[in-house]
Amino acid sequence: MLHKRNVFKGTAGALTVAALAALTSSGAHADRFNMADRFNNALEAVQEGIDLLLPGDLDSKDVKARIGVGLGWTPDYDGSNNYRFRALPLVDIRYKEVWRLNGGQFTYSALKKGAFEAGPLLNLHTGRSEEDNRALEGLGDISTTVDVGVFARYGTKNMLISGDVRQALGAKQGMQIRLTAGHGIFKSGDFAMGAGIRAKWLSEKAMQTNYGVTPAQAATSARGLEAFDANAGLSELSLNVIGAYKVTESVRVLALVSVGRLFGSAKNSPLAAGGYGSATQLISGTGIQFQF
Repeated sequence: MLHKRNVFKGTAGALTVAALAALTSSGAHADRFNMADRFNNALEAVQEGIDLLLPGDLDSKDVKARIGVGLGWTPDYDGSNNYRFRALPLVDIRYKEVWRLNGGQFTYSALKKGAFEAGPLLNLHTGRSEEDNRALEGLGDISTTVDVGVFARYGTKNMLISGDVRQALGAKQGMQIRLTAGHGIFKSGDFAMGAGIRAKWLSEKAMQTNYGVTPAQAATSARGLEAFDANAGLSELSLNVIGAYKVTESVRVLALVSVGRLFGSAKNSPLAAGGYGSATQLISGTGIQFQF
């Protein structure tokens, strides 16, 4: 038993390192990873809902992990009306229900009392390449950076409410606040389905970086985009629905549909309203996860 536990710890540690390495190397190529990042963000909005749908799956005094791959359609950039098919890693690793690596986000539950937990977080904030879409040409790239912040989460067997505040350390990404409410809405045998609503608020710096167009950028824009000053505010509301089917005790098949709507400066940006984008953002995909 001790030998098996040591082997498992070594395997889990290797998977953690491999996952972080993959995220870091992908972050160096923003044009390749940001589609996956957006899909992963949508999945993250309801992936915690799997805990509601399949309670006890990852309860452990040691390391537990779900590792898999997802395939899905995502916009070229936030606000685009052009979609591409992408694959991405699905990573959910936990240790003693204290720390968790979920996609590109690492959280530590410094405070835990009953159904409530809170603590610090680190998040890999991927960038954007002007090669992603013709509408971005001439605007320059947005580099990948890291967010630091805090999170709070309250979850029961049927409901999840969470929120976090993040401050980017670079790339002029500023601050963002995210609120998520999820609910397990259906379960029959080995199939379960849940939904999550997410709201995202961006600071003026973050809004300008992602949706604004400076006079200098307007002068070099391949599409002749007009200069646009973005303001802080609510940037997006999204409804994310996920289905999970338990194939075996260690294999799960997932399906995701996300419908988002841009607001404020994000909606009025030339990148979304200039004939090259849309205020409605759709994501759909499927994936498979293996539990260790």
